[in-house]
Amino acid sequence: MYRMNRQISERIKEVKRTTLCLFLLSVLFFPVANAQTTSYTKAESFLFSFKEMNDMFLADYGDNAYQLERMGLLLSAFRNRLLNSSCHLLIISHVNAYDAGEDAVVNEASLRANRIRAYLKTRLDIWGECVAFYIDRSGSYRDRVHVYLVESPLPWFANTSIRYSESRYPKAVREALTKYGAIPYVDLFRRGEAGGYDRVVYRIDDPLFDPSELEDYCLASVVDTLGGNIPSSVVVTTRETVRLVRKKPATEENTAEEKPMKEMPVVENERTGSPAYMSIKTNLLPWFGVVPSVLLGAGETKIHSGSFMPNLEVEWYFAGRWSVVVSGMYSNFAYKNKTRDRWSVSELSVEPRLWPLRSGRFTWLTTGLFGEYGDFDVRGSAIDPDTEVVYGRTGRFWSMGASVGCLVPLGRGFCAEVNVRTGYRSVSDGKKYRYDKIDDRNYLEARFVSTGFMAGLKVCLVYRFQIR
Repeated sequence: MYRMNRQISERIKEVKRTTLCLFLLSVLFFPVANAQTTSYTKAESFLFSFKEMNDMFLADYGDNAYQLERMGLLLSAFRNRLLNSSCHLLIISHVNAYDAGEDAVVNEASLRANRIRAYLKTRLDIWGECVAFYIDRSGSYRDRVHVYLVESPLPWFANTSIRYSESRYPKAVREALTKYGAIPYVDLFRRGEAGGYDRVVYRIDDPLFDPSELEDYCLASVVDTLGGNIPSSVVVTTRETVRLVRKKPATEENTAEEKPMKEMPVVENERTGSPAYMSIKTNLLPWFGVVPSVLLGAGETKIHSGSFMPNLEVEWYFAGRWSVVVSGMYSNFAYKNKTRDRWSVSELSVEPRLWPLRSGRFTWLTTGLFGEYGDFDVRGSAIDPDTEVVYGRTGRFWSMGASVGCLVPLGRGFCAEVNVRTGYRSVSDGKKYRYDKIDDRNYLEARFVSTGFMAGLKVCLVYRFQIR
């Protein structure tokens, strides 16, 4: 009996030990299980190096030339997806963990990120609206900046602003950084390699949002195995110099380091190489014989119609938000009764415009000021319906005022535009005459002048293209 009780007691102790071991093993492996089930987003990474205590973006420093070559080739292929918001770029500026909170360090990190963002804009025509930015304070990759091509849409909470001061005065730096509201920090956690992917997690620390609203960046980037086998020739524009670097394939016999060529001054056109656009458009209303404007406060107000009026407009876009429209219209045709009715109108207009929404897009809302000059000679039914006597009016006019419009992209360079304008119009040297068909001459009946407010409407078909 004693032996049986002893065996039962030993078995109970053995079960307890087994249960305890299983519990400890489950606790130890639970984080690993969670890490294995973490959902990672595919991304391509590019790592750029900067000199210590320096924000200059140099191609001949570190491995920057090779990374620029990779980034240029890949982002050129992904540019349409970036502009369509199906993927986005993430810039991570890495700083020292011990002084990450100092204004000078944050300002330098922001300046470095802005140098790269300016390169993306001027060289690759990729705008800042699809670029997120954060500062990594983990201490890894010090004095380096990561650029990730993330194959997912830009998160709604992502920080896209980069605040910095070119001045190193503490007051100027503090004023610039206060525009952040809260410094956009992240903490880097490396998860190692798996299946040829380098996995990292950037945990976002943004006091402007509730933590439950934020999602960490869990990225899986392909491990780069190409090394220096791609020959490259890259030009990087910095504030002071343009450096040309040629990178040769690395072989067992030849592992010579890249030698930077002689520095040369930056040409202004190289520094501001943003694309320029031009469009050709036409107002559809005059083609259907409808006068695109009416005069208010000068007698009967009505919409006039006559012969079709060919017209053409050319618009040049520049400086991200500005454009100038030059338009012309000419008509000298019969209408209604082909023997007695004549419609002759000519007009020249100039209109500078401002596009207040997204810089460089030139879409949706636009406002402007216009001025136009022209003359007219209209006779027949539009002046007097008398079938026996033919009357006509002739004169010159000028108008000036403001406009507001909306341009909607249709695809493949085509757009639709609606523009409403209002302002002041003056008609001078006006003459009402009687046309004698027998003599084929005009006889003056009266002189007139007319002034008042005008309102106009344009419904245009637009084709826009890049000129450089």
